Amino acid sequence: MPILDVHNLSKIYEGKVSIHALSHIRFAVEKGEFVGIMGPSGSGKTTLLNVIATIDEPTSGEVMINGRDPKSLGRKEKALFRRKELGFVFQHFNLLDTLTVEENIVLPLTLAGASVKEMEARLAEVAERLDIRPLLHKRTYEISGGQMQRVAIARAMIHKPALILADEPTGSLDSKAAGEVMNLLAGVNEAEGATVLMVTHDAVAASFCHRVIFIKDGRFHSEMYRGSSRAAFFQNIIDMLSLLGGAGHELPAVRL
Repeated sequence: MPILDVHNLSKIYEGKVSIHALSHIRFAVEKGEFVGIMGPSGSGKTTLLNVIATIDEPTSGEVMINGRDPKSLGRKEKALFRRKELGFVFQHFNLLDTLTVEENIVLPLTLAGASVKEMEARLAEVAERLDIRPLLHKRTYEISGGQMQRVAIARAMIHKPALILADEPTGSLDSKAAGEVMNLLAGVNEAEGATVLMVTHDAVAASFCHRVIFIKDGRFHSEMYRGSSRAAFFQNIIDMLSLLGGAGHELPAVRL
């Protein structure tokens, strides 16, 4: 059974003019996969992620996460479901500057009522994996953007969610920090078997995925698998983006 099964998903925003943000999208993500979603600006990437994240409701179709349809849950149950089954990594980190790095990371466990012993054990594990132990007692404003994103990844994975959703995780980072963050995310995916779905417009970031799904005008357009060469995959992604009509500034000029 796939961890994520998106079936015939549509989202229409009603108004004077109805906007079909998503039309009959279908795909599945298996446990342990690292999947990217790409497409030109306005293609529906963020809407798709928001519907999967249970932040937005689909107009029709369904999203099954770990065998359950969050749409069928009440508000309170849905919040619990989101907290337990999903981990989030955002472009702007979404860390709380009133908390230390350590407190930010363990927040999902705090909310779940985990024991101090369990929190300490998991914190030690993720801090080691993401190489952020020296940062634990700092405040978020004392660390760099790349370090903030490491902390956000630690927070997203500490409660071992079924699915980590990443929205432009390298969007606020320079290329060196972006490369480090993507290596870490790929490492977490490999070592922990974490399932990751990432929306990105960055071909370099996307080249770390096992597979990339391309959407255009709210519809599934095509998908592409990495194979053995990341450099060839990167070039194929660039070619597909130019075919889809991604704006020039969305295409990074770097080559791997």
